[in-house]
Amino acid sequence: MKILSIIIFGLLLSNCANSYVKNKKIIKSPDDLQKFINIYCDKNKSTNKVIKVCGNGWSKDLNISENKAILSAKIKIADITQHSILSNEVITHKENKKGIIKTYDLTADSRLDEVSIAGYRIVHKKVLKEKNGWRTLVLIEYKIS
Repeated sequence: MKILSIIIFGLLLSNCANSYVKNKKIIKSPDDLQKFINIYCDKNKSTNKVIKVCGNGWSKDLNISENKAILSAKIKIADITQHSILSNEVITHKENKKGIIKTYDLTADSRLDEVSIAGYRIVHKKVLKEKNGWRTLVLIEYKIS
């Protein structure tokens, strides 16, 4: 009987997360937004052949919100597939009367030059009311060739 009650309780908890995302209509606080994004984005994971990323955008205009969300996701895909990192590392040693002074400086810059993201697919889109505007979340899938 204990095992049966544990299984039923576990099924109820797993369905709560799905219903939270499915039934959510309004974002009321930053914590509410973070919880929703975590649940929404964690339900689909990338594989070796498919990259899945979430993007979100907010605006008072619904179309701008959708465009921001898609652009956010496309930037994440571009960063994963076509970015380059430029780094510069400087280590100096100076000697004075008190001893040796060591300094270390590292600068790194992630660059996206002339990136084209073609062939992505919007898997899911969710629009929520947030304050006096719209929050759009999209889940985008990009197949790696």
